[in-house]
Amino acid sequence: MLRTTAFCLLFCLSAFSFAQNSSQIISTSPHSSAVPVVYVVDGSTLTTYNVNPHTLQATAVGTLTLPQSTYPTVVTSPNGRFFYYIAYLNDSQQDRELYVYDTNASGVPGPNPVQQLKATQSYGLVPDPSGKFLYSIAVGPTSPQFVTPYAIVRNLINPENGKLSSPVTEAKYQLDSDPSGNDCSLSVLGFDVAGTEMYDGIFCYGPHASATITYNQRSVDPQTGDLGPDQQIYAYSSYAASEYVGVQFEGNLMFAFVANYNQGPNANLVDVYQLPNVSTPQINCTTSMLAVCGDFVFGLAHPSGKYVFLTDPTNVTDIGAVNLSTQQIMQPSSIPYEVQQFSPDGTIAYGVNDVNGALDIEIYGFDVATGDVRQGGTINMPSDLDSWFSAERY
Repeated sequence: MLRTTAFCLLFCLSAFSFAQNSSQIISTSPHSSAVPVVYVVDGSTLTTYNVNPHTLQATAVGTLTLPQSTYPTVVTSPNGRFFYYIAYLNDSQQDRELYVYDTNASGVPGPNPVQQLKATQSYGLVPDPSGKFLYSIAVGPTSPQFVTPYAIVRNLINPENGKLSSPVTEAKYQLDSDPSGNDCSLSVLGFDVAGTEMYDGIFCYGPHASATITYNQRSVDPQTGDLGPDQQIYAYSSYAASEYVGVQFEGNLMFAFVANYNQGPNANLVDVYQLPNVSTPQINCTTSMLAVCGDFVFGLAHPSGKYVFLTDPTNVTDIGAVNLSTQQIMQPSSIPYEVQQFSPDGTIAYGVNDVNGALDIEIYGFDVATGDVRQGGTINMPSDLDSWFSAERY
């Protein structure tokens, strides 16, 4: 089975949206006509799979030869119609391009992109919940003083074909970038359910494995997409890799998955905060509340905010139901694989199983009302180095 270093992966998910599990805007309101979609990138071949929501069996419905395929990321519009693909030409990280595709009713991109843009110094594509705007990070050149300009930029999405307007700079940063000292980066982490608040993070790593991470929120004008000023809502720092906190925002809650590396076994915990006040957690889950809260290697918050999925050291994912009224997390079920992604509406959980260098995506239906799971089919990927992305088309 696939083994991961959990909190490194959590950081990679948060800080670099071009990694395997790209940031996507989650809709927790199921659509009756929604088609669950999984995109698999194997070399230069993109294969689109549809998952039957009743049988949970996957069917390949189309393929596309990609012009570029190194370090790919896929982001779709909230309704899944528009498909945004960004990748490098080669391992030397040359010629990074963004391709915009329209898709058919099954989520299959057309044979040719409707738009192609240079993306040499941009990453972290995140559409807002309305599908009007696409936000991303623009990175400037490193100066001799080891300070790099970063910016959050906004593009308008053409509702007819998905094309992007010229970018507008919404916020500017000057961040340390000394590879032997304090080295920082910026990420857009998502939005609240209404799309009126954006969450971002500034990640700084320094000598001796020290770290300082700050999480902020900005107001969003739903008509123009303009952003308000940064307001800090959460921060943590550690020295000599003694601790890591992976933060996620789902269902108007903030989840902090805390690893205390220097406190011995069963020292991890999960804190759940009610936004916007994060001074005191509504739930503090340690091993005394739920055993896996104290000993997990990977944590994910469910798109609804009603569950946490915690993978234990044996790669079994225990599902914890979040109850703010009783301030408890209780376990209704589990999945015998490491769950890495969900369908956007949260009704499907995708686990992974590493099989002799290949990768199986294990499909499980998830009942958001009860927490029950039911096993479905499998998508076989040729290599565990391939990238895959879940989406939904309606």
